[in-house]
Amino acid sequence: MKSEPVKIKGDGYNLSGTIIKPDASGKLPSVIFYHGMISQSKPRYIKRGEEFAKVGIASLCFDFRGCGKSDGKLGELSLRDWLDDALLTLDYLLKQDFVDKEKVGISGKSFGGYMGALVCGKRNIKSMVLQAPGIYSDDWLNKKYTWDDDFKKRRDEYRKSDKVLDNVAIKAIEKFKNPLLIIGSELDDSCPRNVIEGYCEHAGSENKKLEWIKGADHSLQNEKHNEEYTKLMVGWFKNTL
Repeated sequence: MKSEPVKIKGDGYNLSGTIIKPDASGKLPSVIFYHGMISQSKPRYIKRGEEFAKVGIASLCFDFRGCGKSDGKLGELSLRDWLDDALLTLDYLLKQDFVDKEKVGISGKSFGGYMGALVCGKRNIKSMVLQAPGIYSDDWLNKKYTWDDDFKKRRDEYRKSDKVLDNVAIKAIEKFKNPLLIIGSELDDSCPRNVIEGYCEHAGSENKKLEWIKGADHSLQNEKHNEEYTKLMVGWFKNTL
């Protein structure tokens, strides 16, 4: 397999990414990773991409603005800015000669799961895996994203409210008809069960599945839980791309 660092150019900024490809010719099914906020975990995503390569799937992982080695500063960016990043990087992947444009998937984690839900309503996505997908009020789309205690308190209150399934992410997932795997963590205190189940219940796909990783926290800090997640994800895309 091959791993190649790439620079993805936006409007006045650059994003840091890595493409992982199997040793295969022709057009390849491919997956883009949308990581969680507020930090990236590119080494973990590269390892997951290497597992994809073993089954003939290419992948792209990258850092959203304000994270990792990409340009930008947290506190000066909004959810809509990051949606622009999500679309920019997906379009970059679609332009690569090795990509089968009819077989492209999204793997979104937490905040990245929310981004995946938004993107699936704007691009042709063959299959998705959303792990502990986050959710946000539509009122926050254009606000500068801070990570202070007040924001986290308001976010947590929203996710436990009766309004949590009334937003653009859920409306987008309702229209998604292709294969969808949603993975929740049993001990997650960031993306609660009502959010995880809400995504699945509202999804428009007839081929959808909800899996729970027992004993896992939101970040999958235990490597055993990370390996379980990776196995579920690779298996899903192998069968649906």
